[in-house]
Amino acid sequence: MIPSSRNRLALAGMVVVVGAGLGCPESVPPPDLLARLNSESLSYQEFEVFLEHNTAAGMAVLGSESLSALLDQCLDERLLARLALDDLGLDPAVSIRVRVEALLAADENRVDDRLVFRYYESHRSAYHRPARVHLRQLLITDRTTAHEVRDLWSSGVTYNAMLDRLAESPVVHVGEEGEFSRQALPTAFAEPLFSLDDGEVSEVLEADYGFHVFQVVRRMPAEVVPLSAVADEIREELEEQYRRRELQRLVAEARERYNVRVFERNVPFDYVGKYGSNEIESSR
Repeated sequence: MIPSSRNRLALAGMVVVVGAGLGCPESVPPPDLLARLNSESLSYQEFEVFLEHNTAAGMAVLGSESLSALLDQCLDERLLARLALDDLGLDPAVSIRVRVEALLAADENRVDDRLVFRYYESHRSAYHRPARVHLRQLLITDRTTAHEVRDLWSSGVTYNAMLDRLAESPVVHVGEEGEFSRQALPTAFAEPLFSLDDGEVSEVLEADYGFHVFQVVRRMPAEVVPLSAVADEIREELEEQYRRRELQRLVAEARERYNVRVFERNVPFDYVGKYGSNEIESSR
């Protein structure tokens, strides 16, 4: 649980930091200072604001591992923002998020048609669609009513007209509509339904939870989805992959360039993040 401000102050007041090397005493960091990134500081209040914007859970219910990961994320953003200022010459008044996005946007048109085609070819099996049937279904809890519904529907009454007629019936319910492969259907349903033509209505099919009557809206053969239908989806996936890799690269570069010191004694939870170090300020 996150200590109150009074408890944090009391805890920080007990800290005695011993300098490295010849044992010269160093100044104790302010009690609300969580970390320093070169000349910049991250206060407890700033971290609280970050948490409010990045998690719906209250701080008191988050464990040390989750809070440590969030603190690392906050520090990563600060490092990237510093990198953007130094490498892109952005105005320091620009928000941290805008600076990070500017870094990621520096390489435009990184996913071209050639990359999209190569991805499609190497993942062609993922775009194979088995034979499917587009089904509508009615679920009836009474056997006699189920056969009446089947006879009426198969006589040529439209689906919407069926729904209007049965709207007040307490034993008739509308089932899921959509495309189904053989593998997606119960074994007892797959064979009779795949034997129907477009527009045909099935016999009454009994299940443990009632009686089904289906209509095959249309049959769809097995196919490989063409590249034109999935190119935008592939492009978005490749863009996201690039973004993740670029973020990792930029964070690694920023860590090499800038010094991050976490004052674990001031962190109001058991910090187990990646910025733990052997620095005196970070040791317990």
